[in-house]
Amino acid sequence: MLFATACNYVKPIMYINIANHSGHPMRNLEIKHPTGSFGLPELRDGQTHRRMTPLGAPCKFGIAFEDQTGKKYAADYNLGAKCPAEIVFDVGDGMSVSERELRR
Repeated sequence: MLFATACNYVKPIMYINIANHSGHPMRNLEIKHPTGSFGLPELRDGQTHRRMTPLGAPCKFGIAFEDQTGKKYAADYNLGAKCPAEIVFDVGDGMSVSERELRR
């Protein structure tokens, strides 16, 4: 009986979106999130990458990447005690990173 109950448990998840609108490719992208990290070798201009991860706390993120010349960029975000269901990190002009919640 305990086994049947355990199989019905679903761990809460969140979606992390990285959108590149910088006009340049992003290379060696690394995202640290509350339950781990992931990376991409490249995210071209106009592309978006979406990752599903377990929901964790506290809601802290780190983003690091390089531009086409090898210049390194990094940013940290602290969204508080609880993470949203979906978040977007948008890289725009000058390789600036902004974040916004899509769903709470």
